[in-house]
Amino acid sequence: MRPRFCPRCGRPLRTARVDGRPRPRCPRCGWTWYENPVPAAAALIERRGRVLLARRARPPHAGTWDLPGGFLEGEEAPEAALRRELREELGLAAGPARFLGFAVDRYGAGGFPVLALVFRVRAARGRLRPADDVAEARWFPRARLPLAEVGFPGLRAFLRRYAAAARSAATGRASRGRAGSSRPGRSRRSRRPRR
Repeated sequence: MRPRFCPRCGRPLRTARVDGRPRPRCPRCGWTWYENPVPAAAALIERRGRVLLARRARPPHAGTWDLPGGFLEGEEAPEAALRRELREELGLAAGPARFLGFAVDRYGAGGFPVLALVFRVRAARGRLRPADDVAEARWFPRARLPLAEVGFPGLRAFLRRYAAAARSAATGRASRGRAGSSRPGRSRRSRRPRR
């Protein structure tokens, strides 16, 4: 949500061109508002070729699928936020996490930007116990995620690329298996006898 008044001197902000973009700026003291994204951490938990998704119980996008995770607090590191959120939302203890990529979305009524840092978590221990902000948690095959039911467009695009890579990897493994069925160095055609 864009501020209307300067936090330094209280004057109404005006739109000015700063760094090539229109931005709210104080005409008195020069304070400029930059719409910086709020950082969040999201867990892509994999187990036996499946991915754990959480159905949101609260707005925004209540009833849609999401990766478990949440906002960083204070000076919290992304991996620490990830572990805290998994414990709070699902009752799980996260194993080692590896950065996969990011998704940018708008969040809430004010539509503030969020930068979700997505981490692959291969092992999450504990009994799955969704908290009140999670309506349901379910495992989906990696290559068949319910993308149409993911509420945040940036995350949906990220998961679409992830699912496509999973399908491609599975296809590659299958074709390598077929290609390896004949012995190397031998042709399938019969050879003419030597004279």
